[in-house]
Amino acid sequence: MKAILGGTFNPPHKGHIGAALKAADEIGVNQVHLMPCKLAPHKSVGVSESHRVKMIELCAQNNDRLIPELIELALPSPSYTVKTLRALKEKSDDTICFFIGADSLYNLDKWYEWEHLLDYCHLVVMRRDDEKFSPPPAIQAWLDCHVANDKSVIHAKPAGHVVLTNTPLFSVSSTEIRDVLASAATSEKSGTPNSSNADLSNLWLEESVLDYINEHQLYKS
Repeated sequence: MKAILGGTFNPPHKGHIGAALKAADEIGVNQVHLMPCKLAPHKSVGVSESHRVKMIELCAQNNDRLIPELIELALPSPSYTVKTLRALKEKSDDTICFFIGADSLYNLDKWYEWEHLLDYCHLVVMRRDDEKFSPPPAIQAWLDCHVANDKSVIHAKPAGHVVLTNTPLFSVSSTEIRDVLASAATSEKSGTPNSSNADLSNLWLEESVLDYINEHQLYKS
């Protein structure tokens, strides 16, 4: 069984990783593979692919439940989840559980060849505890056909089901973290004290990741 959380991980933080580990507990899976997505050349993320990979590796060094999965970065562009899942199945017979947030589920019918996702994986939807779960009608109709009421089915079948999990609300985003890091850098230049770095280290970023960000001056402008 291979549980996969995809994302830009720019930077990777305890919010999405914590939610994925909670979902993994709910479905009876120990480890989660962190898979950085390949980004289109025109999409600016502020840091290089190698920096994103290194930060994921640092997260994995601090938690033996996390494993880097870099396959998508090696695939031809453009990247689509269904193509990545197909490549993973060609590489291994492991059952794949692909984790997505509820917000991604609501837009699933806009994904490339989304109807074929379940040919290659089980989809694990991370619902936030405090939010009303309300998929649009087309997605709800699709869910009605594929949701597994018994989560253990994913351990018996190689693909084809959707599992709904409940995860804690982590009220932070990578965008907010980047903004705080940039603000902290501005404060340092002006000589104004700022405790944001310490707060981020304690709350949302692994200490080694924050150290790496500071060492390489990432997100400073």
